[in-house]
Amino acid sequence: MNARVILLSQGRIRPLWRFFLSAGAIFLAVVLVGLAVGFVFGGLAGKPPGFFTAQASSSLLLFLALLGIFKILCLVFERRPLGSTGLALGGRWRAELALGLVVGTLMILAVAGLEYALGSLHFSLSPEAPARQAGWGLGLLAVLALAAANEEMTFRGYPFQRLIESIGPVGAIVVLSALFGAIHLGNPNHTWASTANTMLVGVPLSIAYLRTRMLWLPIGVHFAWNFVQGFVLGLPVSGIQFPVSLLRAEVSGREWLTGGSYGPEGGVVTLAVVLLATGYLALSKRIYMSEETKSLVFGPLGASRPPARIFNLSEPAEPPAATLLDSK
Repeated sequence: MNARVILLSQGRIRPLWRFFLSAGAIFLAVVLVGLAVGFVFGGLAGKPPGFFTAQASSSLLLFLALLGIFKILCLVFERRPLGSTGLALGGRWRAELALGLVVGTLMILAVAGLEYALGSLHFSLSPEAPARQAGWGLGLLAVLALAAANEEMTFRGYPFQRLIESIGPVGAIVVLSALFGAIHLGNPNHTWASTANTMLVGVPLSIAYLRTRMLWLPIGVHFAWNFVQGFVLGLPVSGIQFPVSLLRAEVSGREWLTGGSYGPEGGVVTLAVVLLATGYLALSKRIYMSEETKSLVFGPLGASRPPARIFNLSEPAEPPAATLLDSK
């Protein structure tokens, strides 16, 4: 077996190598963005940046870098437009984003409601001035939206899609969900339970992509969960406590139940809600792929493919290259 056979299939670089290439490019982008932000604020400004300055600048730079990476990879290897990676502003993108916002909000409210009913969580109004709350709310809206988009592009975007073509959806979900949990090992107050839950959350987010072949639904779920959890309810978001919120949360009881100082992602209550959400995202008839998306992702023949085949977790779904040529 020569190198050509290992690297190429039907004259194209195999999806598995495209996965590794994209993953390497994303890792390099993350490192370079971190170095750039550190150099600008540490070397030139001479003082550490504030929360919003650091988070907004790094998130925005990474977002632009991811768009650039995906655009180049799509042009060079896929011969498809950038929108085929799940970012097209067409089809049902507004409905999918709106549904994601609703699902993410209901999920975290269900977790908080259950913990409150169990006597493990109590709320009080924040004493912060309304103007300060409004400023933080707008800032977190932007920062958390970019963060959700960046994480979904990284873990449900181009690399995930190429891995689906290589080893199938089930294998891709397992690999990327494990990586999704692993990157949170550096978060404050993490536990093995929080890591396991974070890995598990990757499953419904992946299913949300597979059901629609767009990233808007998982982005909506991801953003709403974090924003409502951190800013509205005042709970820690993956170990990070925002200094300003609408409510103040007081958590008591066993850490395995509530997640303790890491936040709800570290508790059993979240595990139960995530399992229920997974069932809804996998089975709901409200979630489906639009005809426009089928054509964009699978080519002109995509519209004729039966829905059951498009969302089949047991087989790869590599679209035929001949139908994917697009001059956009």
